[in-house]
Amino acid sequence: MRILVVSQYFWPENFRINDLCLALKDNGHELTVVTGKPNYPWGEFFDDYVNSPRSFDFYHDIPVVRVPMLPRKSGGKNLLLNYISFIFSGSIYGAYKLRKQDFDIILVCQLSPVTAAIPAIVLKKLKGIPLVMWSLDLWPESLEAVGVVKSKRVLSVVGKLVSWIYGHCDVILGQSESYLDAVRRRSGKAQLELFPNWAEDQFKIEAKKVDQPSSVITIMFAGNVGDAQDFESIIECAKLLKESRSRVQFSIVGSGRKLIWLKSQIEDFQLDEYFILHGQHALEHMPVFYEEADIALVSLKPNDIFERTIPGKIQSYMLASLPILSMLDGEGKKLVEIADCGLACSASGHQQLYENILSMMSMSQERRRKLGANGKAFAEIHFNKARLVAKLETLLETQIERVKI
Repeated sequence: MRILVVSQYFWPENFRINDLCLALKDNGHELTVVTGKPNYPWGEFFDDYVNSPRSFDFYHDIPVVRVPMLPRKSGGKNLLLNYISFIFSGSIYGAYKLRKQDFDIILVCQLSPVTAAIPAIVLKKLKGIPLVMWSLDLWPESLEAVGVVKSKRVLSVVGKLVSWIYGHCDVILGQSESYLDAVRRRSGKAQLELFPNWAEDQFKIEAKKVDQPSSVITIMFAGNVGDAQDFESIIECAKLLKESRSRVQFSIVGSGRKLIWLKSQIEDFQLDEYFILHGQHALEHMPVFYEEADIALVSLKPNDIFERTIPGKIQSYMLASLPILSMLDGEGKKLVEIADCGLACSASGHQQLYENILSMMSMSQERRRKLGANGKAFAEIHFNKARLVAKLETLLETQIERVKI
């Protein structure tokens, strides 16, 4: 198949679309990616890209068309301009750059914002080919959930825009059944398919051997440090750990809009001994942090929309054989409980998280190892990348044949 991938974010930014493109290429398909200039999560264009943009024209021999756009920077106004610039640049410049190329199908990776799908719709019309959307963020619900937009009128307008976007998709992929239920309210005639996240192969680590106990238990949080991740509750939990003089440290590997706030809270409450901030790291460097961790943490604020999502880090934690502490509701919490791979508490439950940390610290290393092994076994069955990629290939091929008939 000749697949055109549209994604506002792409390598060297760390997202699963990179991994998916490699898997499709390795299976013999021809891919071209339309994307923006790398600036997530820091909000400024990456120095390596600025110094040598041509070095980023190919990703493992996959052609990458980078359209002009404004960086995210900071503040809501700049973020809005970033979104708008990709819409217009992707639709006009992207279409121009691809005017002489033929494709069989378009796959759009819809993270935030949902408007990143608009260039894909334009290209669908110009090329006369099917469009499959991989939806990873619910709009406008997520805007309201994190407090970015509070106006009911604005949310209503965004909701109508989302319905229009969904209406131009032939297939929409979602990460859980409850996620698809939310999409279904706006999806029109689009075919809906379950397509959960998988864990990247880099995270496949055998369960840790039973060693002599270390002096400090390391709890790793990997990924976006944003409003949704509820670092307010993590700070409250850290205060309790400090009061009880517990020998534990949160290892935060990632960056985001909440990072500056997090640093100030650590300083204000003298929690330096309980946090180490590693910043953002490339995917290929992440296994080092996973191997050094004893426990993994996943958290989301309480919200109906967040209940429908399964943070992709859970699958990565599972494949890395790490026992999981979860502080969230809905699908993610249910997954940790069903897989018997850790201890779960409700969203914003910092007191229960604190108690779960103490419980896990008091476990034997053999018991923690068993929880990690449970997660790995579950992930290899239910979140197998090869099976999911094969399912996607079948969906894409079916849509291509449908258009030919």
